[in-house]
Amino acid sequence: MKAAAFLLALLLPSAGFCRNAWYAPADAPASAPASGAPADTLNACPRLAALRAGEGYYDPPAVREVSPVDPALLPLPADDLDRAGLLRALSDDAAYWRSRPDSAEIRIGTDTYDAPRMRATMQALADLFSARLSPEELRKALESRFRIYRASADDGTGKTVITGYYEAEIPVTAAPDAEHKYPVYLRPPDLIKTTPAMGVDFDYGRYGPDGKLVRHYSTQQVHAGALSGKGLELVWSAHPAQIMLLQIQGSGVLRFPDGDYIRAGFDGANGWPYRSVQKLLMDCGEVPAMSFKDFIGYLASQGPREERLTDLDPRYVYFRRMPKDGSPYGAMGRALTPGRSVAIDPKYIPLGLFGLLKSRRPVAGASGLSFRDFSRFVATEDTGSAIRGPGRVDLFWGSGEAAETEASAMKAPGELYLFVLK
Repeated sequence: MKAAAFLLALLLPSAGFCRNAWYAPADAPASAPASGAPADTLNACPRLAALRAGEGYYDPPAVREVSPVDPALLPLPADDLDRAGLLRALSDDAAYWRSRPDSAEIRIGTDTYDAPRMRATMQALADLFSARLSPEELRKALESRFRIYRASADDGTGKTVITGYYEAEIPVTAAPDAEHKYPVYLRPPDLIKTTPAMGVDFDYGRYGPDGKLVRHYSTQQVHAGALSGKGLELVWSAHPAQIMLLQIQGSGVLRFPDGDYIRAGFDGANGWPYRSVQKLLMDCGEVPAMSFKDFIGYLASQGPREERLTDLDPRYVYFRRMPKDGSPYGAMGRALTPGRSVAIDPKYIPLGLFGLLKSRRPVAGASGLSFRDFSRFVATEDTGSAIRGPGRVDLFWGSGEAAETEASAMKAPGELYLFVLK
């Protein structure tokens, strides 16, 4: 993978040779709101009372379609990131398709493509991105040589809802104490990844005493001690809200008081459907709209009530220790590329595709957040329990304070175009 990216880089001309580059130059090395309602009001919330066991709660799936579009609709390629990350993501996609058998197939809309076609697609894109093309020439080549698809939501606009995620960082300790009482758990040995042949409607589970396949323990059961004493504790946190943050982002840096750290990555879930605690509390009138970063701060400020609020989402995620100098891995089994990797719903948009994303993004600065239009090439390399339908895309921001601030504030309509060689 690294060798492929290196060879591609060698083929690239210097930015100075391309007068009107379609990519950006490389960068130089570089309080929670008060509660809006007391707990007894939440108890009386009809939205919460109406939820059935095993029912999720999140923004409705933006289901419409992924379909071919007129090539003339493709925006002018104007990438706001440099080509190094683009080539790395493209190299990962190419390696993914090389690892698949020739018989492997994907479905995009009503069309089916096999692994050899997708390998040829990645090679053709690599050739284009290595050429000295102006934005106009690049668009013309994409229009003439590739079949272009657009992922659309169901509101008639042809747009996609773009959100952001990042590698979280939470403070932890290596052992429990009076403050740090909540473990980050490793994968239980009895956890099973289900398959369609098992005849259940959940993605992970365990065999109960009667031999029946059931969901693993819910968040509330975990907090009540269902996994205690099994030696599965990786580290300990003072706040279940920060563990929920880690679980929603899917990976993170676990920082010890002395500054040392370890990295953790997704290693399975409990099979319960995802419920957005933030959406529940907004719909119940407890909190106003806010960034996800501020919402985690709100939960952490709730004292004894914090655990009860995080219990509202029964889905629980397990982790494994990752290489300290590594990067978060996506569902495709490869390291995510900040700014390039996107999470999608694989029911509609397969893993291993390359496309062009256009939207409006937050930018963190000394005076706060500002917003600006952007477009860039992206790769479908991850999935997420809250990403439902072809009209939802989650853009990986990377790690660090700016990534946290910007990804937490990212929610905007956009356009996603996907390419397959004709």
